[in-house]
Amino acid sequence: MKTVYLDNAATSFPKAKGVSDAMKRFLDEECANIGRGSYIRAQEAGLSVIETRERIRDLFDCPDEKRVIFTGGMTAALNIVIKGFVHTGDKVLVSSFEHNSVIRPLVQIGAEIIRIPADEDGISDLTKLPEDLSSFRLCVHTFASNVSGMIQPIEKLSAILKTADVPLCIDAAQAAGHFPFSMRGIGADALCMPAHKGLLGPQGLGVLCVTPEFADRLDPLISGGTGSVSDSAYIPRFYPDRLEAGTLNLPGIIGLKAALKSLQPEENRVHELLLTERFLKGIITVPNIRLLGSADSVKRVGVISLDFLSADNGNISYRLETEYGILTRCGLHCAPDAHKTFGTFPKGTVRFSFSPATTEEEIDLAVSAIRTLS
Repeated sequence: MKTVYLDNAATSFPKAKGVSDAMKRFLDEECANIGRGSYIRAQEAGLSVIETRERIRDLFDCPDEKRVIFTGGMTAALNIVIKGFVHTGDKVLVSSFEHNSVIRPLVQIGAEIIRIPADEDGISDLTKLPEDLSSFRLCVHTFASNVSGMIQPIEKLSAILKTADVPLCIDAAQAAGHFPFSMRGIGADALCMPAHKGLLGPQGLGVLCVTPEFADRLDPLISGGTGSVSDSAYIPRFYPDRLEAGTLNLPGIIGLKAALKSLQPEENRVHELLLTERFLKGIITVPNIRLLGSADSVKRVGVISLDFLSADNGNISYRLETEYGILTRCGLHCAPDAHKTFGTFPKGTVRFSFSPATTEEEIDLAVSAIRTLS
């Protein structure tokens, strides 16, 4: 049976053309470390890393390529910001939809977490922000929910936070690569994204972009060798070295570089809107299912959660795979707060998520299966 992959919110598939070839070529033919040798292969690897930073800077309008930091993943990027800036007892503002990659580090630190209430469409209600914003150390907010797919009012939130001098860290896991945006335009102090989702790159690699001002306020989470100022026991003050101790995931960065060559967020957005609207129109009249979030495709990314009201969601997901070859994700999606907000905790939902490779025929097959199984 042919499979239809609709779990791109977890990780994209297939990866961009050239990703695996570039990674294999690096491992088989180059495989030099950077900052640890002056020979040609090491210099060429270093140049590839610089070029990848510059491509990210240009794609997302980041202030400075030297503050484009490569991490061990999206979770690591968030931890660098949260644990490098927030202290025990600090008040931190978050949405009502945050992933455990945000909530667990905050709980571990012992921060006081205040959630922004959501409206009926699953969008943060900025009219209900706390009155004394100046008492908050940081705001961490998702750009688009990994459960409902709803795009959040980041620019408006950023403008409000700036009046109280509260830094804003954006979780762009479901936004980066899916639609065009500017880090400076949305007013983010920190932008976190994974390589393996909308950027169509490999797993195990994340990107943290920080403004120069905010970077200087972060205490490095990890310290160690950087290949620079090796005579000193102190962490370098300059970037990216200050936040990039240890050997980087060079095969992953080389793979990401290949993915970014063909990444077109504008085109991806047009395709995703087409698929999302087609899916929503197909299921909106189906009985015994509940759609999380708005039915307006413009307000969301291609991430759609359904609650099957007359069947077990886990069984529906299993039948989608075994009877139709449709691969989805069922459960809480590592975001229990989102499900509590939507009233689908603890059972969760069945999530369908699209990519540039998803076709209209695959959408139609999914809709037909949902109609049968509901």
